[in-house]
Amino acid sequence: MWGIALLGLALVLGSIGFMLYEAAAGDSSPPDVTVKVESIAPSRNGFLVRFRVINEGGSTAEGLTVEGELRNGTQSVEISDTTIEYVPSHSEREGGLYFSIDPQQHELRVRAKGYEKP
Repeated sequence: MWGIALLGLALVLGSIGFMLYEAAAGDSSPPDVTVKVESIAPSRNGFLVRFRVINEGGSTAEGLTVEGELRNGTQSVEISDTTIEYVPSHSEREGGLYFSIDPQQHELRVRAKGYEKP
């Protein structure tokens, strides 16, 4: 009985120690966000561009704005944007952008535009 109690205490103290170590010495670098297009498909609203957001930084990006732009040479044809509410450090999230024009007929640029610090 005492052995189980001591094991539980060791696990709790180990968890607290690990959290304190991560808070003091963990990676606190700013978000390092990249956006990759996963697919383009027709939809009822026109065309859906699915993307994946990857945060390789040590901090969370909150309210991350992702913008997609269709270009014809130097001219902007259509812009779509969305907000990913929460992208923790070293994680990925998925989202989508709707366009009325076929993105495969133009140059598609997708980028992270900005975020908030939680």
